[in-house]
Amino acid sequence: MPLPLPPHAPRSSTTPLPVITTATEAKEAGVRLAEQFALVAAERDGEGTAPFGEVAALRETGLLPALVPTRLGGGGLDWNSVFHALRPIIRADTGLGHVFVYHFVNSWRLALNEDSDAVEGLQRGLANNHWFWGGAGNPRDANLALTPVAGGFTVSGRKFFATGAQVSDRITASGTRVDTGEKLSIVIDATQPEVTHHDDWDSIGQRLSASGSVSFTNAFVPTAHVLGFGGQEGPRYRPYASLSILLFQLALDHVHVGLAEGALAAASDYVTSKARPWSTSGVDRATDDPHIRALSGVLQAQTRAADALTWRATEAFALAAERGWQLTDAQRGEAAVEIAAAKVFSTDVALTVSSRIFELTGARATSSSYAFDRFWRNARTITLHDPVAYKAQEVGDHGLVGTFPTPSGYS
Repeated sequence: MPLPLPPHAPRSSTTPLPVITTATEAKEAGVRLAEQFALVAAERDGEGTAPFGEVAALRETGLLPALVPTRLGGGGLDWNSVFHALRPIIRADTGLGHVFVYHFVNSWRLALNEDSDAVEGLQRGLANNHWFWGGAGNPRDANLALTPVAGGFTVSGRKFFATGAQVSDRITASGTRVDTGEKLSIVIDATQPEVTHHDDWDSIGQRLSASGSVSFTNAFVPTAHVLGFGGQEGPRYRPYASLSILLFQLALDHVHVGLAEGALAAASDYVTSKARPWSTSGVDRATDDPHIRALSGVLQAQTRAADALTWRATEAFALAAERGWQLTDAQRGEAAVEIAAAKVFSTDVALTVSSRIFELTGARATSSSYAFDRFWRNARTITLHDPVAYKAQEVGDHGLVGTFPTPSGYS
């Protein structure tokens, strides 16, 4: 079992870490970690402690800089490769999958900022040091306050639902200058004493996602870690710079589908090894029970459909990202609709599958020893990230009148 380590514990070895540079290596690393995490998923869910040990295990694989360009020392991989590598981990433990995928979202979004020198410097730092990244950008919280000082700024304020911040080395955030009102994207060293991780995540699900709150009390942000304009509107708005919002939504699509896949895998294993057919089914094995076979087929089909829609959304996002600063509002909008459609369907599938697996497994499978309830608790928690009804409206509006979602903190 991966043991939780003290925050920011030093590595036990001074040997330089490898950097994964191929999709095959990335997927193999994800599978190895998933096998390790699956063995203790129920136990770790019960503990609900921040995943310091699991993050350390991910760091050792060399996967953390996978999206950094090779010229800067990274793996040079694309989102398709990273999502394929993370899917096995999401299936094994959705909370871990959530915090892991947010590392890649938060570190990749650096490239969406104006100051290319600052961006490349931080990307080199990630590649050289294998930093783990969290975020403190919940748009429904008050903005962080940035005060100019010699060499940069100090940042103060508190952010809730700061997924990954507690176990991170660096935190992406945005703050508002107290002197000019300008909103800036920043990167904060999570290890400095002026950063307080409250360890207050106690939701019913996603218990290993380290999604509690973080406070900053005059934490220092050097000029080299100030990335430029961080707003979603106004004359300085650029469609490309707003892609991080769509990427967060796409990541949740993958988490939903991976959760459903993991729940079905656990239920199928139980059915084949422990379940009994119903007494009037006329068969001797649960796998021959007509009711179980039909329901399994329905849930598998729904999950496959959600998976296909999510990979379609992934392709749309990748195409938008490839256009860089030339991305238009219409091109961004096309990707936004695809991602929203996947969000609507994958939300329903995650909730349906995680609930109905008990109809496959039977009453004895509700025993706490199996902890199958964690799939539903995770689904119920993660699908509340932002109201899916608004994503349905976005898809409906596009179908009815051809409009695209307005860029915002969630669209």
